[in-house]
Amino acid sequence: MTKNRPDAIVFLLKYVKNKSKYIKDFKNGNLYFTKLQYFNDLENKENNDKTGDKNESKFHWEINDLKSLTIAGHKVNPEDITKISLDLEMNSIDKDNCGICSFFAVYFRDLEKDKDNENVYRIKPKVKEDLQKLKDGDRKLFVVKNVKGLIRESNEYQIEHGSVIYYDPNNYEINKVSTNHLMFYKANKYKYQHEYRFVKKDIGKGNLVHFNSLEKDILEIKFKIKEN
Repeated sequence: MTKNRPDAIVFLLKYVKNKSKYIKDFKNGNLYFTKLQYFNDLENKENNDKTGDKNESKFHWEINDLKSLTIAGHKVNPEDITKISLDLEMNSIDKDNCGICSFFAVYFRDLEKDKDNENVYRIKPKVKEDLQKLKDGDRKLFVVKNVKGLIRESNEYQIEHGSVIYYDPNNYEINKVSTNHLMFYKANKYKYQHEYRFVKKDIGKGNLVHFNSLEKDILEIKFKIKEN
């Protein structure tokens, strides 16, 4: 295996709804980009915090170590404040026009050599557990091997992409946050998703994109992942 940098993506995995239309589209290289608001609504309206996230496209910071506080020119004793937080959020217009397509990224660091054959690599047990946890409903699991091709075409389409940055809302340097890329930040509780995200900023023109690099490259993983 030549991709031996710990942060090198070896392949991408994706759960697809077990419906013939979605599976056929995916195998033919068509990716759907879902509105960011959909993920907000999943948690806020349906209490689904697995696929849903009420803070999607938002950086939420819990401020717990205030030394001093002044509001409208008046000093406030921090001890009188029970909770204070700061949100950095995309504006509503950008959010409405923005759609995402997500994959579970398997990096070289997520693999280990087989104890019986050093030429064989396996996904680490913890990563398998995370993948199992990610499954939401009746879905089939597929692997994408041609990651370079997918990324190359994304660049040609001017689709932004990258690994999601998982952060601790109680302990993160807010000056490190890129306000132009808020859609790539998620709270630590979602770290098990190992998400590599593709972002299309003009879904008003269509939320379906065809990728030639995916045709004939997608394979279904047949083994069954244990349910909780």
